[in-house]
Amino acid sequence: MGDRARGIDATQLKYLACGAMVIDHIGMLFSPMAAVAGPGDLLFYLFRYVGRLAFPIFAYFTAEGCRKTGNYRRYLLRLGLFGAFTHIVAFGATGGQSGSVIATFFLSALGIWFYRLLRERGLPAVPALLPALALAVFGQLAHVDYGSAGVCAVTALYLCGEHPRRKLLCLSAAMAATYLIHYPLEIFFQYEMWLGFHTYLPWLRSFFLPFSLLYTLCSWTALPLLSLYNGQRGSGSRWFFYWFYPLHMAVLYGLSTLIP
Repeated sequence: MGDRARGIDATQLKYLACGAMVIDHIGMLFSPMAAVAGPGDLLFYLFRYVGRLAFPIFAYFTAEGCRKTGNYRRYLLRLGLFGAFTHIVAFGATGGQSGSVIATFFLSALGIWFYRLLRERGLPAVPALLPALALAVFGQLAHVDYGSAGVCAVTALYLCGEHPRRKLLCLSAAMAATYLIHYPLEIFFQYEMWLGFHTYLPWLRSFFLPFSLLYTLCSWTALPLLSLYNGQRGSGSRWFFYWFYPLHMAVLYGLSTLIP
């Protein structure tokens, strides 16, 4: 019990994730490194690298919430309401480039709910996962943050059960797949690179591959922090983390319209 108390509780980890999220969105809306580097320079995205810490932590605790909530329907309702609201806020703040990560977590939790329901009715694991996969595809089409990769990451974490090492290994693999497979494929299809792949190859080799590797490595910084998780919820209001996302996005977006 003493060892668990000496670790980091869920609330403390989420506060760290919130701080990383603010830094990430400052980098997204203000380009603070533009004074020393251009968009073709890896240094330009320094604030975005720091922000990679946020998603793994929140994804981890969304899966934990699906396992441990005392009222799953109410948990889904909270995620759904805030997911819909924040999706609109995020779309406006990013000019339609990215949606809400809470919407991502809602689709994940909804898919897990279907999985649990179908398993309780005797359906094998693989067919029971089909609704979750369908929701992952929907998330990609709806442009939720992290798309289908984010929905699949939370679902996979849930399927790992209570085994801490298995969850961390799963999370490391999920983040590598997100940044080294899913993200490159998005870019490939978005810019129709197959029409002139040879012209993009130098850029892919000199910039995009190192950029994706840095994103992956920075997302892995969440792993040692999560390994210190002591299994305790910690003090503080859970509503803070629901309201934090839309409020900080609205404030930063408002500031970005005032600063030339």
